[in-house]
Amino acid sequence: MVKTFALAAMLIVSVNAFSAEPLNVVVIDICSARADRFGAYGGSAGLTPGLDAFAKESTVFENAWAQSSWCLPNYATLLTGHRPEVNGLYSNLPFRGLPDWEETVAERMRQAGYRTGGFTAGVYTLPAWGLNRGFDTYVNHFSTAEAMPGRFADMTAEIEDWIVRGSSQPFFLYTTVDDLHAPYQSTESDSDFDGPGLDTSTMNVGFFRAYNGEPLPPGSPLAAKAAAFRRDPRALDALKRRYDRAVRATDRSITRFLDDLKKRGLWDKTVVVVTADHGELLGEHGLLGHTEGLYEPILRVPMFIRHPRYPQSAGAKVSTLIERIDLPPTLLESGGASADGLELQGRSLLPLLADPSAPWKRFAYASSKRNVAVASDWMIDERAVRDERWKLIWSLPKGHWELYDLKEDPLETRDLSASRPDVASRLAFELQAQTERARTHAAGRPSGRVDPPAVRLETSDHY
Repeated sequence: MVKTFALAAMLIVSVNAFSAEPLNVVVIDICSARADRFGAYGGSAGLTPGLDAFAKESTVFENAWAQSSWCLPNYATLLTGHRPEVNGLYSNLPFRGLPDWEETVAERMRQAGYRTGGFTAGVYTLPAWGLNRGFDTYVNHFSTAEAMPGRFADMTAEIEDWIVRGSSQPFFLYTTVDDLHAPYQSTESDSDFDGPGLDTSTMNVGFFRAYNGEPLPPGSPLAAKAAAFRRDPRALDALKRRYDRAVRATDRSITRFLDDLKKRGLWDKTVVVVTADHGELLGEHGLLGHTEGLYEPILRVPMFIRHPRYPQSAGAKVSTLIERIDLPPTLLESGGASADGLELQGRSLLPLLADPSAPWKRFAYASSKRNVAVASDWMIDERAVRDERWKLIWSLPKGHWELYDLKEDPLETRDLSASRPDVASRLAFELQAQTERARTHAAGRPSGRVDPPAVRLETSDHY
């Protein structure tokens, strides 16, 4: 009888907690962040002291997967709750914006009474892609003149001003941190290396494409630069050091922003998610950047969730397989916003905050379809699936399977597809099933239902 009463009391407390004052919801989305650079994920270089401290107040999801290898499809996944094959933003050529039928997380949060703010700095969050839909205020700091992402430290005063201006209303804030995207920005000097590969003509996606062996326009100087980079044994180490300096700078700027939330008395009124759209390759498998390759440095991303109504989850490490697609329902549920009719393809992570051992999905799936720099019969089309131990990759450029035992070989150095055909066959079947569920044949609602375009009231005051 006493146990029954105690259980009933706990349920009442839980219900009352979620019927209390709405919580603010903040998403900090770091572009190109490798999980292994964070101390909470085993990084030993001390690059992220601020976010390591934040991890002790948060749930750390140790096996979080991105949905693709590059920016646009991952941003669209988080803001729509649909996989790239469904929302249609899986390629940047030919240009297409967000379909009219899509209704974004920001729109639903606004309908739930939230002020909605988006502050971004990359090329794939420019308003032309349509991902600004539903934000009352939307600002993008990408420099089209210099083809340079904006720095998060230069955005924070503007974000903090936006927060203060509407302090009487709960807010949903989505912000990207693009310092880690090439050219890996920080205020520290590159004077430790004077060889090829670290000047403004090479610290970009075009150079990475050349290094990775993609076709180039005739006469492109990048081929020679990539060859010189490969010949110099110091170059790759210097590139890694530059990336790590940008990680340090990113940690400092995010930590200052989180400290500001605390100083304003918002910490216990705010759900904070810190994650990454994808990671970055730094020489693994002979590749740089994120133009191709569904390896773990790309797909395994940091994901921290601090939720004031789950204090028992502070410092918890959850090894369950989760995906970026699980964040949209998590955000909506945290804000008390309706997901009715959205046909979301992920699952809210709140049950895992309450109980890290709760039963969950057995597989994670990712895909990458990407144009190349020149007209060619060579193209990028890659897909990957994993369970708790095994991972299978299919790649059109390579034309064969790759199988890795992530438990025994987390760095993916030994392809076991030939020696373990039983595992490869099992995962190949699951890969096909996941591909079919993602509806790779045509962008559109998962159900195939077609509705007339929604009538929207857009009130963004910045573009």
